[in-house]
Amino acid sequence: MDFQLNKQTEFPIYQQLKEQIKYFLLNGDLQPGTKLPPPKDLAGYLRINKNTVIVAYKELEKEGVIVTKHGQGTYVAENLPPDPGLERKQALIAVAREALAKARGLGFGAEELFTVVFSQTVLGLGAGRSMRALFVECNQPDVDFYVREIARETEAQVEGCLLGDLEARMDDRAAPAVDLVVTTFFHVEDVKAICEPLDKKVIAIMVAPEMAILMQVGEMAPGTRVGFVCGSESSVEAMRGSLGASGIRHIAYECVSFADSEALAAMLARVDIVAGCRSVVAEVRKLVSPGVTVLEFGNVLERGSAGLLVKYLGERY
Repeated sequence: MDFQLNKQTEFPIYQQLKEQIKYFLLNGDLQPGTKLPPPKDLAGYLRINKNTVIVAYKELEKEGVIVTKHGQGTYVAENLPPDPGLERKQALIAVAREALAKARGLGFGAEELFTVVFSQTVLGLGAGRSMRALFVECNQPDVDFYVREIARETEAQVEGCLLGDLEARMDDRAAPAVDLVVTTFFHVEDVKAICEPLDKKVIAIMVAPEMAILMQVGEMAPGTRVGFVCGSESSVEAMRGSLGASGIRHIAYECVSFADSEALAAMLARVDIVAGCRSVVAEVRKLVSPGVTVLEFGNVLERGSAGLLVKYLGERY
């Protein structure tokens, strides 16, 4: 692990140091629990002010990447924040190395490659800049699912964020990196309250239960007792509406929220099949009796909403 700094660039020194530590974690040069050099030692090695190292360390500590143990020093956190995109980021390193090799083959250096990438992505010159969207939901499985779906439908750069983390995510430093905030109608008012004061456009999308689960239910034997377990009361109402609109009448079904433990326990005692939404299905499987079939379902991006996003992004870029 060899720290490097470029003092000729306008990119802040503390930020260069911070991003290097993240990079070393990404490529495996740094492992959880590894002790980092004391600020004074690292500053001396890099010939920078000790306070610059302290600033970088403090930001990393706020992000949960490193921890300071009193009297012992600074360490990479044993339990790093989960990163669902880790494998993709590691693949990105290989892409960057390949791009550098090709640039050198054409007689260009890393600085020139950086200038082109910076101009086309950050400044929006040349090939144009793709929209940077932030998708917000209340549970991680749905965040991960919709980020993939929105990216696939729109080709936008999409990040995910839990509703509970949104206020911290949209601080003064992070907000400029987001062009559009997307959420479901279940949470749109909460999201607008946080994002609109920062002059961020918020779009609410419609979601609907995936057709596959409705088709499975439609093929069940008459009289089958099916229980649907949703992640929230609003999702319960949406599921009831979808089941009613589908015209399914040959089975006995009921919908409950996972948070209503009393109603959930009563329902699980009297159904033949349980269908749990993607955010709670793992916990539902722990509660059912042996022999009870558990299906997984989830809401999906409604086609009209996908078209709305594509249209909006097309008008902007």
